Amino acid sequence: MHTTDRIINDVAIQLANKVIECANYKALYEEAQEQLARINNVLEADEALKELFDEIAEKLEKEN
Repeated sequence: MHTTDRIINDVAIQLANKVIECANYKALYEEAQEQLARINNVLEADEALKELFDEIAEKLEKEN
């Protein structure tokens, strides 16, 4: 039984670590989505700024 308990414990720790890692990635994803929504809202509110943004984005795409 000792071997079984050790294996179960190891697997449980690995699973817990993966769940924590997944939660961290989810939090980062949600923060990025919020920031992107904020940027999009600003660009939608100011047409001149959106045009400048698009112009610079296009320039950067051509450079890369």
